[in-house]
Amino acid sequence: MPNFSGCGLRWFAWVTVLAVACAGGLAAHSLPAQSPAQSFDLTTDREPLVSLDGAWHFHAGDSPASGTAQEYLWADPALDDSAWPLLQSDRPWSAQGYPGMAGYGWYRFAVHIPAGPNPTSLMLAPIVTSFQVFVDGRLVGHSGQMPPTIIPNTRITHEVFPLTSAGSSAPRTVHVAIRVWHSPIWASYVGGGPYEGGNLAGDKAFVAVEKEHEQLARNARFVDYYSYSIAAGLIGLAILCLFLIRKAEREYLWFAVMLLSQAADSALNVSKEIYALPPVPVFDLIDGTLAALNIFAAFCFFSLVLNARLRRSHRFYLLLVALSPLPNVFYWPGWTSPGTGAIIQLLMLLPAAIWIFWILGKRALAGNLDAQLLLLPTLLDVGFYVADNAAIVLGQIGWTHAPRALDVPLPLPPFSVRTGILLHLIFLLAMCVFLILRFTRARRREAQLAAELEAAREVQQVLLPDQLDQCSGFVVECVYLPAQEVGGDFFQQIGDGKGGMLIVVGDVSGKGLPAAMLVSVLVGAIRAEAAHSCDPIAILDSLNQRMLGRSHGGFTTCLAAHITAGGLLTMANAGHLSPYLNGAEVDIPGALPLGIIAEPEYECSQLQLRPGDRLTFVSDGVVEAQAKYLPTPGELFGFDLTRAVSVFPAQRIADAASGFGQTDDITVVTVEFSGTAVPTTTS
Repeated sequence: MPNFSGCGLRWFAWVTVLAVACAGGLAAHSLPAQSPAQSFDLTTDREPLVSLDGAWHFHAGDSPASGTAQEYLWADPALDDSAWPLLQSDRPWSAQGYPGMAGYGWYRFAVHIPAGPNPTSLMLAPIVTSFQVFVDGRLVGHSGQMPPTIIPNTRITHEVFPLTSAGSSAPRTVHVAIRVWHSPIWASYVGGGPYEGGNLAGDKAFVAVEKEHEQLARNARFVDYYSYSIAAGLIGLAILCLFLIRKAEREYLWFAVMLLSQAADSALNVSKEIYALPPVPVFDLIDGTLAALNIFAAFCFFSLVLNARLRRSHRFYLLLVALSPLPNVFYWPGWTSPGTGAIIQLLMLLPAAIWIFWILGKRALAGNLDAQLLLLPTLLDVGFYVADNAAIVLGQIGWTHAPRALDVPLPLPPFSVRTGILLHLIFLLAMCVFLILRFTRARRREAQLAAELEAAREVQQVLLPDQLDQCSGFVVECVYLPAQEVGGDFFQQIGDGKGGMLIVVGDVSGKGLPAAMLVSVLVGAIRAEAAHSCDPIAILDSLNQRMLGRSHGGFTTCLAAHITAGGLLTMANAGHLSPYLNGAEVDIPGALPLGIIAEPEYECSQLQLRPGDRLTFVSDGVVEAQAKYLPTPGELFGFDLTRAVSVFPAQRIADAASGFGQTDDITVVTVEFSGTAVPTTTS
């Protein structure tokens, strides 16, 4: 740190002051001379736009024609309209002394246009009817169908029309006349003429910008519909894919239908409000159909998940729901009013909706956790739909003046969300939680069932013969390929204590665990009977008695064969496939499968095996294997191929059938006789 003396400090201070002063002088020389601040004139410096909201001259009825079909006396700029009453342009005429008035009405006003080089335009706020616009007596545009039809115009957006086509060096005054047609089917609950403010006139470019602003503002008002249609549509498609994976669980199908119908209905409302598509009668029919589909799917969904048995009256409720959209077309030919058609549809939907509330409440009071989870969201969502539509109906028949009083947008910055959409979202959240819990429980049950099936498979493997059952003089190979975890084919190989052995093969109709349980019964019976006798007929008689009353509409085929140490083969067949000997089918008499009648008659057949002979037993899973691929999908493996491959080892035969296209349990048993044949004697 330098050491400054008192003189040094004074010198340092003067140098600093001098430097600052020089810097200030330089800065002063570098700045331009100050000019007066810019002023803004609110009187002259404005966009060339004027609001037309205010009082317009009005006249009920239609104007007499003054010339051609497009020229009317009341559009003439020279007409004296001072005696016409004044109506505010931001409210319909029904709220200003003309309640329920249908038909024609005329509005007139003048616009003073200053001198200027640019053309001007007119922007009118939505008019929920058909109308034509005249400027100085000349038709410049229209909206909706004119001449009038019963179908009302739904293009409830701001419309732009030309006011002057070019600029002028002098101020001008133009006279605007609007010829409005109000459909009688709406007159009882929708007012005619303009119903909100936002009318403008001015420079064409600026009016176009304002039109864009108004359209953006209108789009924002329906962003909740738009967003919900996307969310519900995507989730609905995901749930539909889940159903396609798990088709046995139809509740996923009905939930997907509910969401997709709601998504389609929200998209339909966006299309109507933004693009005025489709026409009103078509919209009413589609909207009613989607509402009916939603209630129908909800009815089926809750009946499934709550295990409610459908009675005849419930099916009648579903029939009413299916037919409920039809009253929406009754007003097309003038048979009814829209309000009457809406009342009829609501009454047809009401029984199904009440049943949904009733079954949910009943199950919830009984302690059903699923019903307790879904009761309140469903009551709010479906209940609000019924109440909101009831309010609309009451408005249509003139009992109330606010048909959408319940569906008030709720602020959710930076947008707003309608009450109905918010309740849809709450219901959707509850349903997703419910399905996650249900799917978790289903997966837990499946895991438990898989463990049980694995245990059953291990038990079934224990029931198959092993090396301890091999007999000298015979080479036995067995391959068992169940179509599922466990199957219904069985095979037993038991020594007779005299150098020979008993072979029993069979097939229980069906697959899976029920068939495997019958196999366990049969194997136990075979073992028990073989301890007393190896006679094939005695074996089949015993098994037949065991199977009586246990087949439950199915059947069991079985073939019993006893081979002595000397190669004498004795066989009896109960509906099973005949075996193959050295590639040729053995012709043996057959009989009915086990368990069909109490005392069947089985016949024995005998033949002598020679050393090296190969005996092949197969189940019908080999013969009935089906081709999966081109060029011959569905073609059976068949008897010819089975006979051709019967000379091969058991594993090769099973692989051939399985590779061809396994559809059932496959069992292949080959027995090669390697002993010494005992010569037979005849007396």
